[in-house]
Amino acid sequence: MQAAWHQTFTGIYQAIRAKVRHWSARGLSFLGRVHVAKQVLAASLWYHATFQRPPEQLLQQISRQLTRYVASAQHHSQGDAAIALAQGNSQDSAALPAPASSAALFPRVLTSSLLPAQGGVGLVDVPTQIQALQSKVVSRLLEPERLAWKVFQLHHLSHAPQPSQLAYGATILFSTASTASLQLPARLMGYVTAFRALQPHRLLPVSDMPAEAILNEPLFFNQQIPVPLSRSATSGASGSMGSQPFTPQDQPLLLAAGLTKVAHLQAALRTQHPQALTACLQSMLLALPLPWQAVATATPAAPAWRQGVSSSGIQLIQNTHTGQQHSVSLHSQLLLAPAQAIFAFAPVHVIPWDPSRPWRGPTQQPARSTVALYSQGPLYGPDHLSLGVWGWGQQPGHQLVVRQASQRLRLIQARKHGILAPGTLTCQPRLLPSLGSDLTPAEALESRWTASMQASPASRARLSSDMPTSQPAWMALTRGHRQHWSQRQQQQQAQQQQQPSQQPNQPHSGGATVHDTVDVLAPPGSHPQLCEWRRLWELASAAYFNRQHRVLWWRILHGCVMCGAFSAYIGRATVEQACCPYACCSSPAQPQTISHMFLECPMAATVISWLCRLWQAMTGHLPDASVATILAASTSEGQCASDALLQTWHRLRLAVLHSIWTAARIAASSTHASSQASQLSSQSHLASRLALKTVTSMIHHDWVKCNDDVRQLAGVCSSWLRGRDPSMTLEAFRNLWCHHDTLASIHTAHTGTGDKLELVVNLSDMVPVQLF
Repeated sequence: MQAAWHQTFTGIYQAIRAKVRHWSARGLSFLGRVHVAKQVLAASLWYHATFQRPPEQLLQQISRQLTRYVASAQHHSQGDAAIALAQGNSQDSAALPAPASSAALFPRVLTSSLLPAQGGVGLVDVPTQIQALQSKVVSRLLEPERLAWKVFQLHHLSHAPQPSQLAYGATILFSTASTASLQLPARLMGYVTAFRALQPHRLLPVSDMPAEAILNEPLFFNQQIPVPLSRSATSGASGSMGSQPFTPQDQPLLLAAGLTKVAHLQAALRTQHPQALTACLQSMLLALPLPWQAVATATPAAPAWRQGVSSSGIQLIQNTHTGQQHSVSLHSQLLLAPAQAIFAFAPVHVIPWDPSRPWRGPTQQPARSTVALYSQGPLYGPDHLSLGVWGWGQQPGHQLVVRQASQRLRLIQARKHGILAPGTLTCQPRLLPSLGSDLTPAEALESRWTASMQASPASRARLSSDMPTSQPAWMALTRGHRQHWSQRQQQQQAQQQQQPSQQPNQPHSGGATVHDTVDVLAPPGSHPQLCEWRRLWELASAAYFNRQHRVLWWRILHGCVMCGAFSAYIGRATVEQACCPYACCSSPAQPQTISHMFLECPMAATVISWLCRLWQAMTGHLPDASVATILAASTSEGQCASDALLQTWHRLRLAVLHSIWTAARIAASSTHASSQASQLSSQSHLASRLALKTVTSMIHHDWVKCNDDVRQLAGVCSSWLRGRDPSMTLEAFRNLWCHHDTLASIHTAHTGTGDKLELVVNLSDMVPVQLF
């Protein structure tokens, strides 16, 4: 079995490698490679991985292969052709440095896998996606439909735990029982592990739970029923409660008597038992929360449904309130049956259920609801489930959706690694200062980059881009003697032996620390800058931006632009290569940081000044050439009078930033190839010419969308071309580019066939402002 399993995923891995070689020759953009990695490459893995998780070694190789494909650009993109045209050369002569095939992804995979509104690009994360798919399979056990494969899975869950008398069934998914002690088959063990990785919690407070759900609560492996910290084994008197739940080893007498749920405890309290068992019952009763104690000591209510056998031997279920009788289908659905005499009654649990699963979305709902009654077996038995008690967020556990589950798993991992901002589910843009601090995280990063350039190569740390702004203590470089692993193991064992002896002397808090009612992703409070961060990430993922411009700005906001200082910081460039490649800089050894590349460098300052003066000619408002305005998209009052002008400003701003970035790459490539000053002088005004060329190209592209529908020119069905709308109205074009006819204007030309609208681009190197 293991050999066939390994062979199957080995073949899938080889197929993914072949597809990577095929798609690497297409020269896609970064976002295009992200989409291919998710929809084409990783999609060949999902079917088999839903049933069995790949071996860890193969899983790491597949994830690494997808990361390398997304991070590497093997061929020139459309932006490279624009560079060649701006230089006056042919397309083939634009030789840009392409990342190596083993290039790492910056920002890292976990950050890139987040949603765009949270600071990512939606990159597929193979391990979390597999966990989401497997958790969907096991969540079907929470549905009342009786299918053949469910019988086998529920049998293992009911009889595999040690000891097997618990018979909790699917309820074991929400318990604290260790997965290692369950001794489940490997496939089912993967399902349970994946479901628990979502960290479900109680949707209802303990005091608001209905009585039926309270009676179905398990007595063992339940965080709401902790073991008393000071309890006498003979008298059963309990003291203050701890945080460890009851296990079968704590109450062997209850387990031997078959008392495993609160309903069993309720029934046992009304009968006579030996003194030892009575003491255990009282101890367990006192360990229950107060609302549960009231239910356990109350008089049991009459069951609403009961099951019996008719004179002909047919099993029927009767409603005690209406007297209607139902037969049970193979899928546990109740079917109305004629009234008959029933004998040997037993209470059963019946719930209403809609098999169409309407939580998948309003577009997939049927025309009318198909709610039916389903039997869950004996009342408070192994198949009795309290739906709606457990879940995550506001979603019940039996309504799991793979997309939401994968997003939750990625957020849990991101919060664990400190990627998310404290108290939020969003990454903090590193260009925005925190409240109460004038120093932005980007400035703190740049200071660390420059400090690493001054250190010796042997002591320079090779750190990740996802590291928090303040370096944790465990990342500090230690120059002392490294301790051998055997000595560290002996110290850990000694500490573990000392912990039990120290526990009785520790002060008790007097209450249980219960965490199953708290969502791990619930923010502790509303962050004052959360709205500003969300607005910035949503703007960075706007569909009207050029894809290359979007990716560049996204990396700028994360502080992961491959500038010289950052390349040296991660060990990809020397100290000489980390300096600014332009000879006109004030200092010959000026580190090329983000702020220097886009604002402080004389080459960048020329283009930024042209952008600000151009915007002043359009609107009469002169923007501030600062980090907040140019890099962090902060707009002052009166800068943009309408939403169309705001879009125009951001598109111009990103076009200029991308031009500066492209010119810096070309200058660095020329500097690394040869340090002759003649080659640097030919690059002097490349950023300015490229910025003018990019803006003019954007105007012409939008004009084409006004006149023609590109979906009708592709030769395929127009409904296949999904994504952003390729058409644009004439009014939208006027509001975007024809403000006061500064950048462009539309004129009516009289021809022999009639009047025709013509576009006149007024933007040049001299109009409306001088470029150089």
